[in-house]
Amino acid sequence: MNGMEETLAILLLLGAAALYWASAVNARDRARGHARTFCRSQHWQLLDQTVTLAGLWPTRSKRGLQWRRRYRFDFSPDGGQRRGGELTMIGTRLIAIWAEREDGGRVIEEGEETR
Repeated sequence: MNGMEETLAILLLLGAAALYWASAVNARDRARGHARTFCRSQHWQLLDQTVTLAGLWPTRSKRGLQWRRRYRFDFSPDGGQRRGGELTMIGTRLIAIWAEREDGGRVIEEGEETR
């Protein structure tokens, strides 16, 4: 490889990394919004800084090859207790979201792709 080809390869790698990073930040922001909306509908308080990526893998959807992401979040139903939940997204679209109930069960909502 000559200097020009190496420079081009490095620029392409940096561009791909920047696109992935932007996609990941956008998806995390969407996940936080989905979790916040879900918690509000249940009259719970989302603990904002707890929305974290728990899994990432490529998947084929109706819109082609996309990232399937699973996020975990924590919430408080009464301001004192702390419980957990998860949501799954393909791209930036919500697939499913669930949260722990006091009795050990789950509150589950389905998103776009499962309807």
